[in-house]
Amino acid sequence: MGRFGDSPMWFERPARRWVEGFPVGNGRLGAMVWGEPGGCRWSVNEETFWSGPRRVEPPQVPDGLLDAVRADLRAGRFVDAGRRLQAVQGRSAEAFQPVGDLVLRLTDDQGEYHGRELMLREGVARAGWGRVRQEVLASVGTGLLLVRLESDEPGGLNGELGWDSPQLRQSVRPWGADGLALLLAAPSRVGQDAQGRPLVEHEDHALRAAALARVRVEGDGTVEPQGQRLLLRGVRALTLFVDARTGFEGWDRDPVRSEEQCLAAAEAGIEAGYARPWEQLRAEHGAEHAERMDRVRLRLDAPGDSGLPLDARLHARASGAVDEQLVPLLFDFGRYLLLACSRPGPLAQPAHLQGLWNDQVTPPWNCDYTVNINTQMNYWAAETAALPECHEPLLRLVADLAEAGRGVAADLYGADGWACHHNTDLWRGSWPVGEGSGDPMWSQWPMGGVWLALHLAEHWEFGRDQEFLRGTGWPVAAGAARFALDLLTEDEEGFLVTAPATSPENRFATPEGPASVDLSTTMDGTLLRELFRFLLESAQAAGDGADPDLLERIRTALPRLRPLRADARGRLLEWHTEREETEPHHRHLSHLLGVHPGRSLTAPGLREAARRSLEQRGDESTGWSTAWKTALWARLGDGASAHRLLGVMLRPVSADRGETGGVYESLLCAHPPFQIDGNLGVVAGIAEMLLQSHDGALDLLPALPPAWPSGEVHGLRARGGVTVQRLGWSDGVPVVVRLVAARPTALRLRWRDAGGVPRERMLTVDRRGCETGLAG
Repeated sequence: MGRFGDSPMWFERPARRWVEGFPVGNGRLGAMVWGEPGGCRWSVNEETFWSGPRRVEPPQVPDGLLDAVRADLRAGRFVDAGRRLQAVQGRSAEAFQPVGDLVLRLTDDQGEYHGRELMLREGVARAGWGRVRQEVLASVGTGLLLVRLESDEPGGLNGELGWDSPQLRQSVRPWGADGLALLLAAPSRVGQDAQGRPLVEHEDHALRAAALARVRVEGDGTVEPQGQRLLLRGVRALTLFVDARTGFEGWDRDPVRSEEQCLAAAEAGIEAGYARPWEQLRAEHGAEHAERMDRVRLRLDAPGDSGLPLDARLHARASGAVDEQLVPLLFDFGRYLLLACSRPGPLAQPAHLQGLWNDQVTPPWNCDYTVNINTQMNYWAAETAALPECHEPLLRLVADLAEAGRGVAADLYGADGWACHHNTDLWRGSWPVGEGSGDPMWSQWPMGGVWLALHLAEHWEFGRDQEFLRGTGWPVAAGAARFALDLLTEDEEGFLVTAPATSPENRFATPEGPASVDLSTTMDGTLLRELFRFLLESAQAAGDGADPDLLERIRTALPRLRPLRADARGRLLEWHTEREETEPHHRHLSHLLGVHPGRSLTAPGLREAARRSLEQRGDESTGWSTAWKTALWARLGDGASAHRLLGVMLRPVSADRGETGGVYESLLCAHPPFQIDGNLGVVAGIAEMLLQSHDGALDLLPALPPAWPSGEVHGLRARGGVTVQRLGWSDGVPVVVRLVAARPTALRLRWRDAGGVPRERMLTVDRRGCETGLAG
């Protein structure tokens, strides 16, 4: 197996808890690999195993609700407006569920622990102890979780293999002579009771599932069933083939398949790969995974990479050691995670709050899709970091919501098009949640569909796939725009606003107490400007699919949207007018969306106001908020500040003490608890420091920090179907760039020379590529 430390993600000890494990996944099937010797544990998840289905009638909407809420807002009764809206809150989103742990308990003395590591380029988790070697991977080609164990001990491996599941409705039984089946039913509902205690309900209509593990012994040794375990004796080499299947057939269809039918599907999945040699399976997986990881490579000529295990490096950096090589590792790890948790497929689901992984029946925030920032952040880097196929599951979810959300737009707002509030799930719920007691600051935000539709715009901007634009991108985004246009109403100055409006999860002070519902918010106005601009700019490419009546409505409404303004302290306003903040350092930065990930906030005065707002929010926050701040500082051209936030992101925190922000020793982002959005979002922030393409030009090294004087990046993508095959810099200045484009494209390059003077150059790029020096 070789020494440990070939990958920078290596440890001298096994995982002590779930969050310290190594995540592996093929998009559909995932596992957290603990790497411990005495009880080898693999915590298994399947992307469609959720509570539900969510088939409940929404609350009755009182007659004249929208008019009454708007009257309250115009009269300054902000708290009353929020209370009115609570009457239409529906049931909470359903929860992503764990399948269970596959555990091999070895009975022999395991000897000295050698270490474990995650090979990011190969997509393989390794561990070793005594004379035992373990490798784990999740293969896209076979769709299986594969485990390889080899032992040079004279007596081989001895122990028992079993399933442990936290699900209440589950059973385990042998399958033939070499298999072990786990049969499951998910909860029909997961939530909280009136006292805030976990609530888990089970009904007959719940989703069924089955997991199957088969053991292939090679050479010496035997495997035989005994009760609910498989006994292994004298095994020198084995391969575990693991699959899990559910009865899910679509968000709009009730699941009818039984546990036995799910088991039959898992049997067939394993059978397809069972006879193939381990070496072939591993090689095919490694080649497929490496091709995608190698699309982008980042090298910094800066101090670091001391050869220490990762946990020691993180703590050494926190104590003052310089280790800039942790940044490329954080970048690579984020791309690895997106590859592991979001792959295209017929029923593929996007990454949720923990990606593809979860070990709890009642997980934090239900492991749902929180679409007021977190789900979107998961995919900010999909296009620029050269993993556009990983974007597909999210784009499919947006198309699903365009169907599921039509009734919400019509019934709750009397509007055309479609709407989604701040949460959704496997069953595409889009009604406001909270069951009458949810705080309006998160529940009553109907702009989720508008923001999600902008991912269709990003996919088009980077790939220029006209078939996608005409078939999905334009029609779905147009539906979100129709809803928004119907929602608009006039304010006291005659501007168009979205009342009722919230700025996600934030509140302002009023004489009656904290309030969160206003006549307008900067975020709502920014989202509409971004969406309307996309539809106008892409209309010609959309051809006959573009609706001329909608375009005319957009052209009429766009100049009437309430303009963005600064407050008396020069900060960008977040609310309709200047309001007293209840939490000045709030983690959400919704009013700065036009800086990043949007691109509509371009006026110099407003950008300066955004900068002052970002300064006032401060550096300390949750993990995902730190990633957003990194990207914001990069878009503002402040490399030193973006680099400082990367330092906050890389701060090691303890899972036991519930510390805020930073990363766990496994490098997984600490919200706390673990949320994957920070890991995925920070990739976008690092990319924005090196390349930007959001305002009609390619900006080279727009936010390069002094700590990275020289280096190279290969493979970043830019809008317009352009790939930066190579960008090299020295002494803080770009010296060479090589570009290719899917079709002939005229480009404007921008950069700063050694004296800080802005430089520009026009190039025409095509499939043959173009390389140019930038010195002098």
